[in-house]
Amino acid sequence: MKRNKTQCYIVSFDKGILLAYGLLCLVGLIVMLDISSVQSSMVYFYRQLLFLIVSAIGALVILYSFNLEKLRGLAPYLVYITIVLLVIVLIKGNTVKGATRQLSLGFINFQPSFLARVVLVFYFAHVLDRKHEELLQTTPVNFFANFPALVVLTGTVFLLIILERHLSTLIIGGMTLYGMLIYAGAKKRLLLLIALIGLIGGILVLTHGADYRKSRITTYKKYSLFLKPKGEIKADASDYQVKESLTALTSGGLFGTGMSRGRAKHYYLPEARTDYIFTIIGEEWGFLGAIVVFGLHCYLFFRALRMANSRENRYLRFLGVGLALNIFCNVLVNTGVAMSILPPTGNTLPFISYGGSALLIDSASLGAILNISAERRVV
Repeated sequence: MKRNKTQCYIVSFDKGILLAYGLLCLVGLIVMLDISSVQSSMVYFYRQLLFLIVSAIGALVILYSFNLEKLRGLAPYLVYITIVLLVIVLIKGNTVKGATRQLSLGFINFQPSFLARVVLVFYFAHVLDRKHEELLQTTPVNFFANFPALVVLTGTVFLLIILERHLSTLIIGGMTLYGMLIYAGAKKRLLLLIALIGLIGGILVLTHGADYRKSRITTYKKYSLFLKPKGEIKADASDYQVKESLTALTSGGLFGTGMSRGRAKHYYLPEARTDYIFTIIGEEWGFLGAIVVFGLHCYLFFRALRMANSRENRYLRFLGVGLALNIFCNVLVNTGVAMSILPPTGNTLPFISYGGSALLIDSASLGAILNISAERRVV
């Protein structure tokens, strides 16, 4: 006798989130075409177009084909795999500008540290849901006793990222996971302790770490929007990129120079395609254009946040909030660096900057957010 098989179909999902994603990707393609048209070749535009097509297909596959609730048990194993990848990077990875972060896969340079941020979000959502009652009662004294695996695995991942000299990813990941703890209802004393540990750790990394980090802090003190330098600013070679970014942004004014008159993309800004692409937008599209792009990111974040908060399933709530935070914290760091609100550090602008692994992972996160938003019908 044959059993009746039930099938689950997606009947709707959050179209607003998908629209914001599509518009941001379109902006990225336009800016990449603009930059590539005046530089050595169009290869970066064609690669970005290919990356975008693959990433968008991946996001749709995750939306329609995955049951995130049933797959949650894989989260710890994904952390183990990520740790192995991070170790492989340190042994066989490509060293670029003094940092070893990439594994060459031939057609793409993959950075496992990007993956680590997302994997930890899945793992935190799994643990915080499973042990939620314990979290609500946990104090700084018994946090390790109640969450040993969470502390050890997260600490291991963060240590490996420090060894790879990828401080921006560490900051974004830390902000994201801290935000998840706040949302999950952790006690204030515990949150204060974690913030204090993070602050002390950050100071130690900056003061006793690589010399280039100290140089970046020195540069930040000169050009920061919040710190007024004493006396006349004496520029040196390490200031070049920050100075050029601020020059380009201020020259854009309210409406921008126009795409045909932008100066920074003509090799004045070395990382125009990646870390400082927001500067190109601000120069050529002006303050209003930059605000629109930043506003699209804000819309995507708050819409995803509201959607996740409305889910009845606690695990999916935590997961949706964590994924939204991971993307938005990345946006805040990238735009903050471009405007010298934050010290210079290398990270891309989600859905806009050039880069295959970052675009693929951010799009996969977006697909998971859409999956969480989906309404299903069993037939």
